[in-house]
Amino acid sequence: MIEPKKIWRPNNVKDAWEIQTNLKPSEYCFVSGGTWLRTQWEADLKEMPSNLISLEQIHEMKEVKESLSFGRREISVGSQVTLANCIKHPLLSEYLSPLVEACRQIAAPSIRNVATIGGNIYTASGDTIPAFLIHNARMHWFNGKQMETELMEEWLIGLQANEWRRDQRILIDISVEIDERSNDDFSFFQKVGRRETFTASLVTVAGKGKINKEGTFQEVSLAAGGGPIPLRLSHTESELQNTEGSEDLFETIFPMITKEFNATSDPFATSNYKKTTVANLIISELFEQWDGNGGVSNVAGS
Repeated sequence: MIEPKKIWRPNNVKDAWEIQTNLKPSEYCFVSGGTWLRTQWEADLKEMPSNLISLEQIHEMKEVKESLSFGRREISVGSQVTLANCIKHPLLSEYLSPLVEACRQIAAPSIRNVATIGGNIYTASGDTIPAFLIHNARMHWFNGKQMETELMEEWLIGLQANEWRRDQRILIDISVEIDERSNDDFSFFQKVGRRETFTASLVTVAGKGKINKEGTFQEVSLAAGGGPIPLRLSHTESELQNTEGSEDLFETIFPMITKEFNATSDPFATSNYKKTTVANLIISELFEQWDGNGGVSNVAGS
């Protein structure tokens, strides 16, 4: 039976920080729902430390709220918000539907009731990450003295560059800017995995943007996971910006996606399979949006 020496339950961030200052890095870890960590401990993939610092009692990390920041509307999702609560939250359903869909496709309901957004992100490969990346999400950390703000994409790149060194800061919440929805908006999330369990997906894709009545793509954001880290597909986005949809366009960006997406092989799929799958998923979603706006008929009548 796995049994740590001590479980700490601070009720504020400063107390949580104070606890770890008296411990060596190998002697503790911060815990959210603990679902992902438990699978690693029970499979002997990682050794359980002698001290677990639970963040479940910190109220400010369990909220989804809307606010104004420099005149812009912003939604923040606390790192201790469960995946199940994300699925049910009306604000997220209205403005961050790819995130809601990502949460809905993770594991079983019993896991989603416990697993948290922070825990999913902290794996650096969680299904929710692409859904946050397309919104230029910012992460807010407590470093022991003050709050720090960091783009999620920059955090992921830095994490990989430092050879996956554990971050000693405490993730408080993740925020995104939002605008009023319009008829031109589209968004999507797609996942391909081995089965619906709490295991890593083969690939995940997320996207959002606008397509006007002329069939022109605008403000497109795309992200994909299944490589070393999930990342934005910035070159593909640039190719789509202010470009009228056409079958030729989709044929052009397909190889662009496979080249830009840096996939890694694993025991279940090769990197080429992942690249092709990601490209197929994105093209299929974009084609559906374009076709739904009369794209095919526009080409036929031109």
